[in-house]
Amino acid sequence: MSRILTLNIGASKAVLAEYNLSGKDNLTLTAYGSGELPMVDINDPSALGVSLPTVLQQIMREKGIRPGPLVVSLSGQMVFPRFAKIPAVGDAEQQVRYEIEQNVPFPIDEIVSDHQFVGTTPDGDMATLIVAAKLETVRAVTDAVRSAGLKPIKVDVSPIAVCNALKFAQPQLSGCSLILDVGSKTTNLIILEDEKIYNR
Repeated sequence: MSRILTLNIGASKAVLAEYNLSGKDNLTLTAYGSGELPMVDINDPSALGVSLPTVLQQIMREKGIRPGPLVVSLSGQMVFPRFAKIPAVGDAEQQVRYEIEQNVPFPIDEIVSDHQFVGTTPDGDMATLIVAAKLETVRAVTDAVRSAGLKPIKVDVSPIAVCNALKFAQPQLSGCSLILDVGSKTTNLIILEDEKIYNR
């Protein structure tokens, strides 16, 4: 049996949870806590880097959570998601990079990005989810969790994490599902249809 921690950073609070994982699909929640992030602009990496370690240490102390490997989920406000149609011919990776350069409002050397092909459009193009975040924001978060004694192993995006959680809990899910993720400052409307994800 192994342990894994998850951290969801929202606009007003951070939520830390601990799970035991046995086998491939047996995930058990063993501890859960949250802490307020008062007067913190999540788009200000320096402010987040100062307040987050204290909040995490408080949650760990109150809930008896020991340090361990951590998966971080960033708020939709901290990332720039975009859906793109990539032609099925040519170098797909190069076309994804072009989409990032054309549509992400930050210089390419100041961001970290990833993408996933999520199906095929009726026209035969590859439906692609592209997510980018400012590198300084991701570094501020990972540095902050490390200073709290945690080991970040993956950084995810809240809307995608919510979809993955739903598919994990309902593996036989088919057709179209609507997820409403209500936060303190923003609300995400997520439509999940097989492997296709639409987020607004």
